[in-house]
Amino acid sequence: MAKRRKLEEAEHTAGLEEAPALCIQNVVSTFFLGCKNLNLKQIASRLKFLEFNPHKFAAATVRLTKPRTTALIFGSGNVVCTGAKTAADARLACRTVVNIFQKSGLRVGFSNFRIQNIVASTGLTVPIKLRELNHDYNAYTSYENSLFPGLVFRLRSPRIVFLLFRSGRLVVTGAKTEPQIRKFWLAFHALVLVHYMDEDSTLRCSSEYRTKNEKNSYSMGYFYDALK
Repeated sequence: MAKRRKLEEAEHTAGLEEAPALCIQNVVSTFFLGCKNLNLKQIASRLKFLEFNPHKFAAATVRLTKPRTTALIFGSGNVVCTGAKTAADARLACRTVVNIFQKSGLRVGFSNFRIQNIVASTGLTVPIKLRELNHDYNAYTSYENSLFPGLVFRLRSPRIVFLLFRSGRLVVTGAKTEPQIRKFWLAFHALVLVHYMDEDSTLRCSSEYRTKNEKNSYSMGYFYDALK
């Protein structure tokens, strides 16, 4: 019994190790400057690095090169920072924005820093059986291939979302920490995704995959109608 349990654990671990590594594409973070009712128009007129066009967007924009990120500053004092590749870079970018403002004479601070979302991507070496996955996990999935080629798989807790494409490419979003997004990706790969890898097919094109499924659905419908 003990040997069997160890064997099952080894197989499970092996499955986790085979999952392709995630590449983090974007870390979205927020923080508070410590002051409300900012006059962005007046501030932007003094600070040339601050982009502000209220006719297009309500927030002012600061673009950093190291790390390469974009910060959106709202009149409420809240700031949204996007484009970081790690949580550490996100925090560094936010502190850099504060330092720039402080050196420019603005009395601002740094508080309530939070990671709001982490977006990562990866790819499988084989296509994914999206239709079968949608059928078996219908309560968790959304798949309208006539409108969008990807299948959306939503976890309930935590609210992590997997966006899967026929080609094997996928995007993972909704996590708050890097360990969290990697943990649930490994679990999803081992417990769900490995059972829907289409190793017997080389068809990766989403439109061809949709056409093929539509033809199969039509053929089966005609067959059942003939039996009536």
